[in-house]
Amino acid sequence: MGEGGTDRRAERLARKIEASKNKQPAKSKAKEKAQAKEQERREAIFNAFSNFYEQEYGHERWQTLIEALKKPVRHCIMVNKYSNTDDFKTRLPTLPELEPLSSFVSIPCFGIANYNANTTEEQRFPPPQKDGTGITDYYILDAGSVLATEALDIQPDDRVLDLCAAPGGKSVSILQRLGEYGSLTVNELSPDRRRRLRQVLDGYLPPKDERINVMGKDGTKWYSEPEQYDKVLLDAPCSSERHLLHDEKEFEQWSPKRTVHNAERQLKLLKAAVHSVTVGGLVVYGTCSISSAENDKVVSKMIRKGKIPVEVVKKSWPIGERTKYGWIILPDMTDGWGPLYFSILRRTGVSKNEERDDEDDE
Repeated sequence: MGEGGTDRRAERLARKIEASKNKQPAKSKAKEKAQAKEQERREAIFNAFSNFYEQEYGHERWQTLIEALKKPVRHCIMVNKYSNTDDFKTRLPTLPELEPLSSFVSIPCFGIANYNANTTEEQRFPPPQKDGTGITDYYILDAGSVLATEALDIQPDDRVLDLCAAPGGKSVSILQRLGEYGSLTVNELSPDRRRRLRQVLDGYLPPKDERINVMGKDGTKWYSEPEQYDKVLLDAPCSSERHLLHDEKEFEQWSPKRTVHNAERQLKLLKAAVHSVTVGGLVVYGTCSISSAENDKVVSKMIRKGKIPVEVVKKSWPIGERTKYGWIILPDMTDGWGPLYFSILRRTGVSKNEERDDEDDE
Protein backbone atom coordinates (compact mmCIF):
# COMPACT_ATOMS: atom_id res chain seq x y z
CA MET A 1 0.00 0.00 0.00
CA GLY A 2 1.29 3.46 -0.93
CA GLU A 3 1.76 6.43 1.30
CA GLY A 4 -1.61 7.90 0.21
CA GLY A 5 -3.47 4.78 1.36
CA THR A 6 -1.60 4.78 4.63
CA ASP A 7 -2.40 8.43 5.20
CA ARG A 8 -6.09 7.90 4.51
CA ARG A 9 -6.23 4.97 6.94
CA ALA A 10 -4.47 7.04 9.60
CA GLU A 11 -6.95 9.89 9.04
CA ARG A 12 -9.94 7.53 9.44
CA LEU A 13 -8.44 6.12 12.63
CA ALA A 14 -7.83 9.62 13.97
CA ARG A 15 -11.45 10.60 13.23
CA LYS A 16 -12.75 7.50 15.05
CA ILE A 17 -10.61 8.28 18.08
CA GLU A 18 -11.79 11.88 18.11
CA ALA A 19 -15.42 10.82 17.72
CA SER A 20 -15.11 8.37 20.59
CA LYS A 21 -13.64 11.13 22.75
CA ASN A 22 -16.54 13.39 21.90
CA LYS A 23 -19.14 10.69 22.70
CA GLN A 24 -17.61 9.66 26.04
CA PRO A 25 -18.63 12.76 27.99
CA ALA A 26 -22.21 12.39 26.78
CA LYS A 27 -22.30 8.78 27.99
CA SER A 28 -20.75 9.74 31.30
CA LYS A 29 -23.25 12.54 31.79
CA ALA A 30 -26.17 10.23 31.05
CA LYS A 31 -24.82 7.67 33.49
CA GLU A 32 -24.23 10.29 36.15
CA LYS A 33 -27.74 11.63 35.64
CA ALA A 34 -29.21 8.13 36.01
CA GLN A 35 -27.14 7.51 39.15
CA ALA A 36 -28.23 10.81 40.64
CA LYS A 37 -31.87 10.02 39.90
CA GLU A 38 -31.51 6.60 41.52
CA GLN A 39 -29.87 8.16 44.56
CA GLU A 40 -32.74 10.65 44.84
CA ARG A 41 -35.25 7.79 44.68
CA ARG A 42 -33.48 5.90 47.47
CA GLU A 43 -33.27 9.02 49.61
CA ALA A 44 -36.99 9.64 49.06
CA ILE A 45 -37.80 6.10 50.24
CA PHE A 46 -35.59 6.48 53.29
CA ASN A 47 -37.08 9.88 54.15
CA ALA A 48 -40.61 8.48 53.83
CA PHE A 49 -39.61 5.51 56.01
CA SER A 50 -38.01 7.73 58.63
CA ASN A 51 -40.90 10.22 58.68
CA PHE A 52 -43.41 7.37 59.02
CA TYR A 53 -41.79 5.98 62.16
CA GLU A 54 -40.81 9.36 63.58
CA GLN A 55 -44.51 10.17 63.75
CA GLU A 56 -45.00 7.05 65.86
CA TYR A 57 -41.99 7.29 68.18
CA GLY A 58 -41.31 11.02 68.25
CA HIS A 59 -38.18 12.70 66.94
CA GLU A 60 -35.87 12.07 69.90
CA ARG A 61 -36.72 8.38 70.41
CA TRP A 62 -36.68 7.67 66.69
CA GLN A 63 -33.14 9.04 66.32
CA THR A 64 -31.80 6.62 68.94
CA LEU A 65 -33.94 3.73 67.70
CA ILE A 66 -32.96 3.95 64.04
CA GLU A 67 -29.27 4.10 64.95
CA ALA A 68 -29.71 0.94 67.04
CA LEU A 69 -31.60 -0.76 64.20
CA LYS A 70 -28.72 -0.04 61.80
CA LYS A 71 -26.22 -1.82 64.04
CA PRO A 72 -25.54 -5.56 63.66
CA VAL A 73 -28.21 -7.90 65.03
CA ARG A 74 -27.43 -9.33 68.46
CA HIS A 75 -27.71 -13.09 68.94
CA CYS A 76 -27.56 -15.65 71.70
CA ILE A 77 -27.14 -19.42 71.63
CA MET A 78 -29.94 -21.69 72.82
CA VAL A 79 -28.48 -25.02 73.97
CA ASN A 80 -30.40 -28.01 72.61
CA LYS A 81 -31.44 -30.36 75.42
CA TYR A 82 -31.69 -33.26 72.98
CA SER A 83 -27.97 -33.10 72.15
CA ASN A 84 -25.10 -34.44 74.25
CA THR A 85 -24.28 -31.69 76.73
CA ASP A 86 -20.86 -33.22 77.42
CA ASP A 87 -19.96 -32.69 73.76
CA PHE A 88 -21.11 -29.08 74.07
CA LYS A 89 -18.97 -28.50 77.14
CA THR A 90 -15.87 -29.59 75.25
CA ARG A 91 -16.61 -26.79 72.74
CA LEU A 92 -16.71 -24.05 75.36
CA PRO A 93 -13.03 -23.06 74.95
CA THR A 94 -13.70 -22.38 71.24
CA LEU A 95 -16.66 -20.07 71.95
CA PRO A 96 -16.61 -16.41 72.98
CA GLU A 97 -16.84 -15.80 76.72
CA LEU A 98 -20.47 -16.53 77.59
CA GLU A 99 -22.96 -15.20 80.11
CA PRO A 100 -26.25 -16.98 80.98
CA LEU A 101 -29.51 -15.24 80.16
CA SER A 102 -31.27 -16.88 83.10
CA SER A 103 -32.64 -13.54 84.32
CA PHE A 104 -35.36 -13.59 81.65
CA VAL A 105 -35.51 -17.07 80.04
CA SER A 106 -35.91 -20.43 81.78
CA ILE A 107 -34.09 -22.61 79.25
CA PRO A 108 -30.28 -22.63 78.81
CA CYS A 109 -29.38 -19.63 76.65
CA PHE A 110 -26.12 -17.68 76.59
CA GLY A 111 -25.05 -14.33 75.22
CA ILE A 112 -21.60 -12.91 74.64
CA ALA A 113 -20.20 -11.56 77.92
CA ASN A 114 -19.32 -7.86 77.93
CA TYR A 115 -21.32 -7.35 74.73
CA ASN A 116 -20.78 -3.93 73.15
CA ALA A 117 -24.11 -2.70 71.77
CA ASN A 118 -22.43 0.32 70.16
CA THR A 119 -20.07 -1.61 67.91
CA THR A 120 -20.54 -1.60 64.16
CA GLU A 121 -18.87 -5.01 63.85
CA GLU A 122 -20.99 -8.15 64.13
CA GLN A 123 -20.05 -10.30 67.13
CA ARG A 124 -20.68 -13.84 65.96
CA PHE A 125 -20.82 -17.30 67.42
CA PRO A 126 -19.19 -20.21 65.59
CA PRO A 127 -21.71 -22.29 63.61
CA PRO A 128 -23.45 -25.03 65.62
CA GLN A 129 -22.11 -28.56 65.34
CA LYS A 130 -23.53 -32.06 65.61
CA ASP A 131 -22.79 -34.27 68.59
CA GLY A 132 -21.73 -37.91 68.36
CA THR A 133 -25.30 -39.01 67.56
CA GLY A 134 -25.83 -36.41 64.81
CA ILE A 135 -27.98 -33.97 66.82
CA THR A 136 -27.14 -30.24 66.56
CA ASP A 137 -25.85 -28.73 69.80
CA TYR A 138 -27.29 -25.19 69.77
CA TYR A 139 -29.42 -22.74 67.82
CA ILE A 140 -28.39 -19.12 67.17
CA LEU A 141 -31.22 -16.57 67.50
CA ASP A 142 -32.33 -13.30 69.09
CA ALA A 143 -33.06 -13.65 72.80
CA GLY A 144 -36.33 -11.79 72.22
CA SER A 145 -37.54 -14.78 70.20
CA VAL A 146 -36.87 -17.07 73.16
CA LEU A 147 -38.77 -14.68 75.43
CA ALA A 148 -41.82 -14.87 73.12
CA THR A 149 -41.96 -18.64 73.61
CA GLU A 150 -41.49 -18.07 77.36
CA ALA A 151 -44.70 -16.04 77.21
CA LEU A 152 -46.62 -19.12 76.02
CA ASP A 153 -46.14 -20.71 79.47
CA ILE A 154 -45.71 -24.14 77.88
CA GLN A 155 -46.30 -27.16 80.10
CA PRO A 156 -44.62 -30.51 79.35
CA ASP A 157 -47.83 -32.19 78.12
CA ASP A 158 -49.23 -29.29 76.09
CA ARG A 159 -50.49 -29.61 72.54
CA VAL A 160 -48.85 -26.67 70.76
CA LEU A 161 -49.36 -25.14 67.30
CA ASP A 162 -46.69 -22.95 65.67
CA LEU A 163 -48.82 -21.46 62.90
CA CYS A 164 -46.08 -19.69 60.87
CA ALA A 165 -43.08 -21.73 61.93
CA ALA A 166 -40.23 -21.17 59.44
CA PRO A 167 -37.31 -20.84 59.77
CA GLY A 168 -37.73 -22.86 62.98
CA GLY A 169 -35.95 -21.11 65.85
CA LYS A 170 -39.09 -20.60 67.91
CA SER A 171 -40.18 -24.19 67.18
CA VAL A 172 -36.86 -25.45 68.56
CA SER A 173 -37.39 -23.21 71.59
CA ILE A 174 -40.87 -24.69 72.16
CA LEU A 175 -39.42 -28.19 71.95
CA GLN A 176 -37.00 -27.41 74.78
CA ARG A 177 -40.06 -27.05 77.05
CA LEU A 178 -42.16 -30.00 75.89
CA GLY A 179 -42.05 -33.36 77.61
CA GLU A 180 -42.54 -36.92 76.39
CA TYR A 181 -46.32 -36.60 76.07
CA GLY A 182 -46.48 -33.11 74.62
CA SER A 183 -46.91 -32.46 70.89
CA LEU A 184 -46.01 -29.74 68.41
CA THR A 185 -47.67 -29.03 65.08
CA VAL A 186 -45.59 -26.73 62.87
CA ASN A 187 -47.08 -25.07 59.82
CA GLU A 188 -45.45 -23.31 56.86
CA LEU A 189 -47.20 -22.55 53.57
CA SER A 190 -44.10 -22.03 51.39
CA PRO A 191 -42.70 -25.37 50.13
CA ASP A 192 -39.10 -24.09 50.17
CA ARG A 193 -39.38 -22.66 53.68
CA ARG A 194 -41.20 -25.81 54.84
CA ARG A 195 -38.38 -27.96 53.47
CA ARG A 196 -35.86 -25.88 55.40
CA LEU A 197 -38.06 -26.12 58.50
CA ARG A 198 -38.07 -29.92 58.27
CA GLN A 199 -34.28 -29.92 57.99
CA VAL A 200 -34.00 -27.78 61.13
CA LEU A 201 -36.32 -30.04 63.13
CA ASP A 202 -34.56 -33.17 61.89
CA GLY A 203 -31.25 -31.67 62.95
CA TYR A 204 -32.34 -30.79 66.49
CA LEU A 205 -34.43 -33.86 67.43
CA PRO A 206 -33.80 -37.58 67.82
CA PRO A 207 -34.79 -39.59 64.70
CA LYS A 208 -38.50 -40.34 64.16
CA ASP A 209 -39.79 -38.12 66.95
CA GLU A 210 -43.53 -38.76 66.82
CA ARG A 211 -44.43 -35.63 68.78
CA ILE A 212 -43.89 -33.47 65.67
CA ASN A 213 -46.36 -32.89 62.85
CA VAL A 214 -45.33 -30.71 59.88
CA MET A 215 -48.12 -29.06 57.87
CA GLY A 216 -48.24 -26.87 54.76
CA LYS A 217 -51.56 -25.01 55.03
CA ASP A 218 -52.55 -21.39 54.45
CA GLY A 219 -52.54 -20.15 58.05
CA THR A 220 -55.37 -17.68 57.37
CA LYS A 221 -57.66 -20.65 56.64
CA TRP A 222 -56.72 -22.83 59.63
CA TYR A 223 -60.33 -23.64 60.54
CA SER A 224 -60.47 -27.43 60.23
CA GLU A 225 -59.10 -27.99 63.76
CA PRO A 226 -61.18 -25.87 66.16
CA GLU A 227 -60.09 -25.88 69.82
CA GLN A 228 -57.40 -28.51 69.22
CA TYR A 229 -54.43 -26.87 70.93
CA ASP A 230 -53.56 -25.75 74.45
CA LYS A 231 -51.14 -23.12 73.20
CA VAL A 232 -50.72 -21.41 69.80
CA LEU A 233 -47.75 -19.34 68.69
CA LEU A 234 -48.38 -16.94 65.81
CA ASP A 235 -45.06 -15.44 64.73
CA ALA A 236 -46.71 -13.45 61.97
CA PRO A 237 -44.98 -12.36 58.73
CA CYS A 238 -44.30 -8.63 59.09
CA SER A 239 -42.42 -5.61 57.78
CA SER A 240 -39.24 -6.62 59.65
CA GLU A 241 -37.80 -3.12 59.51
CA ARG A 242 -34.41 -4.00 60.99
CA HIS A 243 -33.87 -6.55 58.25
CA LEU A 244 -34.89 -3.99 55.61
CA LEU A 245 -32.28 -1.52 56.86
CA HIS A 246 -29.61 -4.18 56.31
CA ASP A 247 -30.81 -5.21 52.84
CA GLU A 248 -30.75 -2.42 50.25
CA LYS A 249 -32.83 -4.26 47.64
CA GLU A 250 -35.50 -5.23 50.16
CA PHE A 251 -35.57 -1.72 51.59
CA GLU A 252 -36.37 -0.29 48.16
CA GLN A 253 -39.66 -2.24 48.26
CA TRP A 254 -40.84 -0.47 51.43
CA SER A 255 -43.83 1.87 51.41
CA PRO A 256 -46.41 2.89 54.03
CA LYS A 257 -48.89 0.59 52.27
CA ARG A 258 -46.69 -2.39 53.12
CA THR A 259 -47.49 -2.22 56.82
CA VAL A 260 -51.20 -1.82 56.03
CA HIS A 261 -51.26 -4.94 53.83
CA ASN A 262 -49.29 -6.90 56.44
CA ALA A 263 -51.74 -5.89 59.17
CA GLU A 264 -54.69 -7.16 57.12
CA ARG A 265 -53.11 -10.59 56.73
CA GLN A 266 -51.93 -10.65 60.35
CA LEU A 267 -55.50 -10.14 61.59
CA LYS A 268 -56.70 -13.06 59.48
CA LEU A 269 -53.93 -15.24 60.90
CA LEU A 270 -54.75 -14.16 64.45
CA LYS A 271 -58.42 -15.02 64.00
CA ALA A 272 -57.42 -18.50 62.82
CA ALA A 273 -55.01 -18.92 65.74
CA VAL A 274 -57.70 -18.01 68.29
CA HIS A 275 -60.13 -20.37 66.55
CA SER A 276 -57.60 -23.20 66.99
CA VAL A 277 -56.89 -22.81 70.72
CA THR A 278 -58.99 -24.35 73.49
CA VAL A 279 -61.17 -22.23 75.75
CA GLY A 280 -58.80 -21.10 78.49
CA GLY A 281 -55.79 -21.68 76.25
CA LEU A 282 -53.20 -19.08 75.24
CA VAL A 283 -52.28 -17.50 71.92
CA VAL A 284 -49.05 -15.50 71.68
CA TYR A 285 -49.19 -13.11 68.75
CA GLY A 286 -45.74 -11.83 67.79
CA THR A 287 -43.91 -9.88 65.09
CA CYS A 288 -40.44 -8.42 64.61
CA SER A 289 -42.02 -5.16 63.39
CA ILE A 290 -41.74 -1.80 65.12
CA SER A 291 -45.06 -0.60 63.69
CA SER A 292 -48.03 -0.36 66.06
CA ALA A 293 -50.24 -0.96 63.00
CA GLU A 294 -48.84 -4.50 62.87
CA ASN A 295 -48.69 -4.96 66.64
CA ASP A 296 -51.14 -3.45 69.13
CA LYS A 297 -53.64 -2.36 66.48
CA VAL A 298 -53.99 -5.91 65.16
CA VAL A 299 -54.67 -7.16 68.69
CA SER A 300 -57.14 -4.30 69.25
CA LYS A 301 -59.11 -5.28 66.15
CA MET A 302 -59.15 -8.91 67.30
CA ILE A 303 -60.59 -7.90 70.67
CA ARG A 304 -63.17 -5.52 69.22
CA LYS A 305 -64.22 -7.31 66.04
CA GLY A 306 -63.35 -10.96 66.49
CA LYS A 307 -66.26 -13.37 66.96
CA ILE A 308 -64.34 -15.38 69.58
CA PRO A 309 -63.91 -13.66 72.97
CA VAL A 310 -60.35 -13.15 74.21
CA GLU A 311 -58.63 -11.23 76.99
CA VAL A 312 -55.12 -9.83 77.17
CA VAL A 313 -52.84 -11.44 79.74
CA LYS A 314 -50.60 -8.68 81.06
CA LYS A 315 -47.14 -9.54 82.34
CA SER A 316 -43.89 -7.69 82.87
CA TRP A 317 -40.54 -8.98 81.66
CA PRO A 318 -36.95 -8.11 82.62
CA ILE A 319 -36.18 -6.64 79.18
CA GLY A 320 -38.36 -4.50 76.95
CA GLU A 321 -41.27 -2.16 77.58
CA ARG A 322 -45.03 -2.34 77.90
CA THR A 323 -47.44 -1.43 75.13
CA LYS A 324 -51.21 -1.09 75.44
CA TYR A 325 -51.85 -4.75 74.62
CA GLY A 326 -48.46 -6.40 74.89
CA TRP A 327 -44.72 -6.05 75.21
CA ILE A 328 -42.02 -4.84 72.84
CA ILE A 329 -38.25 -5.36 72.90
CA LEU A 330 -36.40 -2.62 71.03
CA PRO A 331 -32.61 -2.59 70.55
CA ASP A 332 -32.01 0.97 71.74
CA MET A 333 -33.37 0.08 75.21
CA THR A 334 -32.18 -3.53 75.56
CA ASP A 335 -28.49 -3.46 74.58
CA GLY A 336 -29.21 -4.63 71.06
CA TRP A 337 -31.94 -7.29 71.45
CA GLY A 338 -34.98 -7.14 69.17
CA PRO A 339 -37.12 -5.81 67.71
CA LEU A 340 -39.68 -8.31 68.98
CA TYR A 341 -43.30 -7.56 69.87
CA PHE A 342 -45.69 -10.04 71.46
CA SER A 343 -49.13 -10.04 73.04
CA ILE A 344 -50.58 -12.85 75.16
CA LEU A 345 -54.26 -13.59 74.54
CA ARG A 346 -56.40 -16.04 76.50
CA ARG A 347 -59.49 -17.44 74.83
CA THR A 348 -62.35 -16.93 77.28
CA GLY A 349 -65.32 -18.53 75.54
CA VAL A 350 -66.85 -20.19 72.52
CA SER A 351 -67.48 -18.46 69.23
CA LYS A 352 -70.23 -15.87 69.19
CA ASN A 353 -71.20 -17.21 65.77
CA GLU A 354 -71.34 -20.83 64.64
CA GLU A 355 -69.84 -19.95 61.27
CA ARG A 356 -66.11 -19.56 60.95
CA ASP A 357 -64.73 -16.06 61.23
CA ASP A 358 -62.58 -15.73 58.14
CA GLU A 359 -64.04 -12.55 56.70
CA ASP A 360 -62.01 -9.43 56.16
CA ASP A 361 -63.08 -6.72 58.62
CA GLU A 362 -61.78 -3.88 56.51
